[in-house]
Amino acid sequence: MKLIILFSLMFSGSCALAPMMSHRSAKTIGKDNNRIQANPGISVLGVSYERGISENWDLGASLEQQLGYVTSVFSKYALINQDQGVSWSLSGGGFAGSSIVNTTGGYAGTVLSWKKDNIELFIFPRLNHVNWHGTNLTKDQEDDIFVDIVNSASDVTINYVQVSFGLNFYSSGAFNMGFGASYFNFLDSGSVSSSDAWLPEIMLGWNF
Repeated sequence: MKLIILFSLMFSGSCALAPMMSHRSAKTIGKDNNRIQANPGISVLGVSYERGISENWDLGASLEQQLGYVTSVFSKYALINQDQGVSWSLSGGGFAGSSIVNTTGGYAGTVLSWKKDNIELFIFPRLNHVNWHGTNLTKDQEDDIFVDIVNSASDVTINYVQVSFGLNFYSSGAFNMGFGASYFNFLDSGSVSSSDAWLPEIMLGWNF
C-alpha cells in the first residue's frame, strides 16, 4: 500500500489518472440551480461546475491539475432525492488529460448520502477506466504520479475501483465544506507496482 501524506500533496500535481474530484452528495441541486466546487490542492487543485437540468438530474464539468490538466464532463441522476435523510444517485462521466502524459477514459458509480440538519455523510464507490498513452518520464515526473506505472513509456489500460467518503458541513443554504478520503484499488496488477492507495480530500462548495 502507498500511503500519501497530506502535506506532501498540497499545491502539487499528484497523478495522471481519472478525475479525483468526486460527488459529495447524492442529492441533486434542483432545476436551473448551479454549484461550484473547488479542491484547494488536497489532493489535487481543481474546480467543477454543475447545473440542474431537472429536479433529479445534474450535468457538470471539471478541470483539475494533475501531471498536466484533466478535463471531464459528468452527470448525476437521483433515484432518491431528499433535503433530509437518505439520498441515492447514479453518476458517470468521461475525461481527457494532456500534458506530460495523455489519458482518456470514463467512470461510473453510485452515490449514497445521509443528511441531518447541517451535517451530511456520503460514500461514492465508482469504477474508473483509463487509457494511458505513455511517454518517457523523468525521475521527478515519475515521482509526481501517486501510483508507479511499470513502464511509463507504454500504452496501457488501467482499471481501478475508487471509493470516496467523508463529511459535509453546511454553514448556510449556499456554502459548504467537506472533508474525506478516497481509497483506490488497482485491478491491473501488471500495469502498476502497487495494488492500492489512499488520498485525503478537502472540498469547498457554493450553490446559487
